[in-house]
Amino acid sequence: MPRPSPTTVPAPDPAEPLVRLARFLRQADTAVSSWERYTIEHTDLDGWPFDQDVYDAREAEKDRALWRAFAPVRDAAADLLNAAGTAVAERAWKTGQSRWTWQLDHLREALDRITAAQDTFLQFLTDEPHATEEAVQAAAAARHARASEALSDWLHHGRSVLEVHAATVRAGQPGIRLAASVPRAATPAPAGPARRR
Repeated sequence: MPRPSPTTVPAPDPAEPLVRLARFLRQADTAVSSWERYTIEHTDLDGWPFDQDVYDAREAEKDRALWRAFAPVRDAAADLLNAAGTAVAERAWKTGQSRWTWQLDHLREALDRITAAQDTFLQFLTDEPHATEEAVQAAAAARHARASEALSDWLHHGRSVLEVHAATVRAGQPGIRLAASVPRAATPAPAGPARRR
């Protein structure tokens, strides 16, 4: 009887984080554009919402959409920025270089704020292992709101990483490739009610 062949696990595609970033930019742009249309239609000429509760709920939906869109990028984001920064430093492009350097620094600072929001949420789960699902959802909503501005920064400046990649390829180099791209490891959640990410 023939022995079954071992299952081979394909090596992770080093370009996958770039694909995830491009997907985030599309999804985030859709979420923010929808939010901007909503605010125009549901506020008066001075910018005051017609219904504050509904407005706040709709803003929370936008914040949650941004958080979820960025989740597949978050673990590789620092490596992407480092790779892009190295590419900019090693190649003397005349076009875009000063802007890219500033944008990459801005993205690093924004990533720190996103990480801080996640750390605060995880600390809540640790400190309150028996929190109700309602309390967990409220903490998650606070995380989304706290990270919203930083995620918007990634929407507005994240394309610079793709631009650096494209410029590197045009220069005859392989582009931004993360040498050690590994699958995301799930963060263990404390015991208690079902946790939403």
